[in-house]
Amino acid sequence: MSGSTIQIKVQDAEVAGMLQRLFARLGNLTPLMRDIGEIVKERSMHSFATGAAPDGTPWKPSWRAKRTGDKTLILNAILRNSIHVQPGKDQVKVGSPVKYAAVHQFGAEKGSFGEVQAKVKAHSRKTRHGVQQVRAHNRRTQLPWGNIPARPFLGVNQHDWNDIRSSIIRFITTAEK
Repeated sequence: MSGSTIQIKVQDAEVAGMLQRLFARLGNLTPLMRDIGEIVKERSMHSFATGAAPDGTPWKPSWRAKRTGDKTLILNAILRNSIHVQPGKDQVKVGSPVKYAAVHQFGAEKGSFGEVQAKVKAHSRKTRHGVQQVRAHNRRTQLPWGNIPARPFLGVNQHDWNDIRSSIIRFITTAEK
């Protein structure tokens, strides 16, 4: 056998008990994963409140927000209120089940979801020469009909990583009673 080994036998009952509790806790990291998930969720809530990505980059204002003076992605708060944390014993998932969450997180280019046939109702249209009547017809249109910029709301920044490190240290060093 090459190299050297050393064997340490813990004879202190308190230290042995702490090590046993640590080994038992490391087998199931669910409480730690819940804490980490809540840090990520809190950063997401901050993104919605400030209108900026987790790294602090401001979101491009939506046309609705520009028109009404409201915040982007906060019309009815469905997306914001759908963010949830799902901890497991060795991982945590933070996300939203809302269909359009990924589009807002990553953006989408015009036509990236294909085309649809839209029905246009008969209507009147004002032109330079007066009012023109438009008959009902079908029109093919791309989805989305325009580019949708990415407005990331999930993620972490350096401050969050510090909080995550602190949670890990607290989890490892705090003995359950």
